[in-house]
Amino acid sequence: MKQTLKYILERLIQLRKFAEEKHSITIALASGVIVFFAGFIESRDPFILFLSALSIIFSLISVLSSFIALMAKRVKTNRKKSATEGDLMDYKSISKFNYEGYLESIKKQYNFPITYKFDDFDRDLSRQIIATAKVILHKFSYFNIALLFLGLSLVLGVIVVCILGGV
Repeated sequence: MKQTLKYILERLIQLRKFAEEKHSITIALASGVIVFFAGFIESRDPFILFLSALSIIFSLISVLSSFIALMAKRVKTNRKKSATEGDLMDYKSISKFNYEGYLESIKKQYNFPITYKFDDFDRDLSRQIIATAKVILHKFSYFNIALLFLGLSLVLGVIVVCILGGV
């Protein structure tokens, strides 16, 4: 049981690192967009000024969203209700379990002996797995928000460049 739990935890830790790397890239790209469009703020055309300012605002929202996600470290793992089944390796499914329900599901799905008794180490690993899964869920949710605003910012940027190219 412990080896299974350690393996799942290691997979989730790798996924958390991946989510954090995605946020770092998003921050870098959004910062680049802010720096690029800061030069268009001096434009005399009010429409270009408006689009540039909106692009910068969307980029700032993207950066803020990514920073919020990078700061997510702790979550509550005490949950009264628990999922009873689901993919025991997927962070979305794991985040819906409480630690006892997760241990019972692993025991059932992976055919551990019915007489197997969970010890404190199993419970601690289960709590850590669920907490990590919730942090990952939080990080990926904020990544989607950051990506949406970065995309909007880039679309506005392309419009500004096209308008200026046609002038």
